[in-house]
Parts: sequence; structure tokens; C-alpha cells
Amino acid sequence: MGKMTRHFIAHSAPTLGVEEERAAVRAIRSGMIGAGDEVVRFERELEKFVGRGRAVAVHTGSAALHLALLGLGVGPGDRVVLPTYTCAAVLNAVKYTGAEGVLADVLPETGNLDPDDVKHRLQAGTKAIIAPHMLGRPAPIRDLKALGVPVIEDCAMALGADVGREGEAAVFSFYATKMMATGHGGAVLARDRAIVRRIADLVEYDNREDYKVRHNYRMSGLVAAVGRAQLAKLRDFVKRRRRIAEYYHGTLELGDPPSGHAFYRFVLRTGPVERFVRFMTSRGVDCKRPVYRPLHRYFAASSGEYPGAEELHRNWTSIPLYPSLRRDQMERVALSAREFLH
Repeated sequence: MGKMTRHFIAHSAPTLGVEEERAAVRAIRSGMIGAGDEVVRFERELEKFVGRGRAVAVHTGSAALHLALLGLGVGPGDRVVLPTYTCAAVLNAVKYTGAEGVLADVLPETGNLDPDDVKHRLQAGTKAIIAPHMLGRPAPIRDLKALGVPVIEDCAMALGADVGREGEAAVFSFYATKMMATGHGGAVLARDRAIVRRIADLVEYDNREDYKVRHNYRMSGLVAAVGRAQLAKLRDFVKRRRRIAEYYHGTLELGDPPSGHAFYRFVLRTGPVERFVRFMTSRGVDCKRPVYRPLHRYFAASSGEYPGAEELHRNWTSIPLYPSLRRDQMERVALSAREFLH
């Protein structure tokens, strides 16, 4: 990339500061980096932030989703509906349980699950629907719940929006580029005490009187300490994301931003993605497909079954948006995108 490298604008990045550094030092000096009080405090603070249920903090978002499915009693022979337009980790969690993943299409306007398409894919033995709040935009959880199947809200891309309180369970990821970042980390929340008890039992794997397969999934104290510092900043992070989105909407003449959106990603309908990415790279801006490959493309499913996902895969490109993006950087991103689009 030559002389451009120094000024290249990354597609995504964590927003970390002295507070996270102090939190990590605090955990290290306590000697309790494996578990302990930091984890419990993080769980209570996350519960308060979301406003529902009891939390179990774990080491990844995938672990959180696996536990949520097990907490709902999902196992071999069951069916779980999930969107095809999402990352492979969601399907992996279903496969961990031995259940069958049933792929459904998404709405091309939002990227979220299409409740009508989900309805047509329900059969006997469908134990759960996994509904990601795609790219930070709240999914139609009430419409999905009306179908009569338990719903797991996947809030990995939307913590800070009004999400996580309507499904039977909610899961979160704190990966390095998520809404709040701890490197790796996740959590599952549930309101039903029986579900919470099952999940808690599954992660307390040692010093037990009985034996069954349990999981070494607990979050570490070091990660929890950093998570507490990030959680304290999260409302400000979301405000910053929304301000950048407003600037992009205005500069690119896109109208008003959708209400309730937390803008984990900012996507544009660019036409062929590869062409736009090449153009933006030449301007020193890294852009990406929001979803690398719709899940049905890994299997023999016909593309015609998933027109919403296919349209988004062809035409949606994600441009840089994160709290630490500087004013001069967001201006360069927007002006470069406008040059291409107009």
C-alpha cells in the first residue's frame, strides 16, 4: 500500500483507554484473574444495564449461545431456525447441541429475520428461533414470538440499543470489535429461573457430586475487569456511533437514520461489493462485506430460496464506523463513498 499505509483507515477497531488499563492492573494485583468478584460484579452490572434477567458471563459469544440453547432444552433431533444472513458462529452453536439448523431468509430492508419466511419453515420439533439484531438494528422480536416458539435474542451487534428483554434468552459477545470489547468474552441472560439454573449448572463443572457433561466456559476475572470499564462507557459509545451515522446519512443524502439503530455497522447499497471495496481501498479506506457468505451457500440450498440474503450479499458494503473514528477520518470515509456513489 506504500505511502498510504500510515493513513489507512481501518474498517473496525476497539475503543480502549486508561480506564481499561487500570482495570486490568486491578485484576492482576488482586491475584484473582481466573474468577472471583470481578466476574460477579460484571454480571450484576450487565443485568442492570440490560434491565432484565440474570446473567452468566462466559468466555465467548459462541459459548453464550450454546448455553442458551441448552438452557432451552435443545438437543439432538430438535430444530432451530436462524437466519442465513449471519456469521457461521451462530450455526456452529446449534450444531454443538446436535440439533438441526433451519435457515430462514431476511428482510432486504433491514437484514433482520423475515417473520413470514420463518413461519413457513416451522415444523414439529422446532425448539427455538435465534434472532440476531443485525448490524445494530433491533429485530422484530414480538412478531417472531407470536409464532409460538421460544426466541433467543442475539445481541452481539446491538448491546446499547433497546434489546435483550423480550426473548426467552439473550446472548452477547464482547469480541475485540463488538459494541464493547474485552478481546474475547460473552454473556447469556435469561429471566426464567429454571433456565438460569440450568445454565449456571452447566458452567459449574468441577467439585460436583454428580457427573454430566458440563462446560469450562466461565469468563475470567481479567476479562471481566476490562468489561466493567467498557460497560461504563457503552452509552457514550452508542451516542458516538449514532452521531457518526447521522453525519454519514447527511453527507451521503440518505435521509434520516432509522430510529433505535445502534450502528454496530454502517452499510451502504453500493452495487457490486468488490468494485466498491477496490475503490475505497484506493482512497485508503478499508470496507468489507457485513457477512462473509450467507450460510445457505455452504450447502446445497438454492439461492432462489433466500432472495433477501442474496440481494444483501451482492449489494451491501460496510464502511468504517466505531467510537474512536476521528472527525477527519469519518469525513474522508464519507467523501470517498460519495465520490463513488454519485
